[in-house]
Amino acid sequence: MKKYLIQTIALLTLILMMPQAQAAEQKEMVPQAHGDVQDGTMPEAEEEVNTNDPTAAAISASFGWEFYNWYDDEIAPGKTRPQGSNNNFNSRFVIPLAAGTFGSPWPIINRFTFSNVEAPGGGTSGSGNAEFITLFVPWKWKTGKIGIGPAINLPADDKQFGTDVWRYGLAGVILENSFEGRLMWGFLLRQVWGETDPNSNSIIASPFVLQPIAVYKLDESWYISNGESPIAYHWQDKEFLVPLGIRLGKTIPDDKGGIWNAYVEYRTNVIYKDWNGAAASDIIRINASYTFGN
Repeated sequence: MKKYLIQTIALLTLILMMPQAQAAEQKEMVPQAHGDVQDGTMPEAEEEVNTNDPTAAAISASFGWEFYNWYDDEIAPGKTRPQGSNNNFNSRFVIPLAAGTFGSPWPIINRFTFSNVEAPGGGTSGSGNAEFITLFVPWKWKTGKIGIGPAINLPADDKQFGTDVWRYGLAGVILENSFEGRLMWGFLLRQVWGETDPNSNSIIASPFVLQPIAVYKLDESWYISNGESPIAYHWQDKEFLVPLGIRLGKTIPDDKGGIWNAYVEYRTNVIYKDWNGAAASDIIRINASYTFGN
């Protein structure tokens, strides 16, 4: 995993440097922190909304800690529900590319997520499943956008930290702004496939993930959101895992044109009884991110 992580970071560094090298000849295409329709953002959105856009066309870095409690009910006679990780630390980097980069007629949003996971029961930790998503944004309008592109899940260090195989698939997003930019809502979806059955080499669909997005701007740079609450559907078991979350955050602009974003979030799973895997009863997330200015 460490070898793949180093290679991925090197690729991300190269991607990050390319827009800077092209800045002189493509100045009009540089992503704007507060929105530029040409680069895929939504110019009417407030900064509290844009900094929570998972595909915002501005370079950003995010770091968060999650702490868990798990349901321990029976999922079958004499069989207790498995436990998930104790906690995890994750980081996320978003690197946009202007239309015209690599010959693409559309803006491109690259999002890389990496996590360090503490194994169930504690004591050991390692790299969990990292995720790399590239979204092309061919459809955009004044208040919204639609993007689609490939998704790659990198293997975890070990099975106790996640799935230890490569998985490949697709990701998509649809976002819309309402109420004069105070509300952003939409969906982010992902579906990957891989050899996840230990008794077979067959390619199996991992659970389909549909993440509702709702962010509403309050006064004095505060906002509320449903948080990172992805709904999962298990194709083989035909069952859902449905979380419910709430996030309270605040954005703080700095004198360099960037924006700090800090929030606390609580989630719980409200539909989980028929789900055969781990299901969290309580999740607390503390997160800080920075969105770079021009």
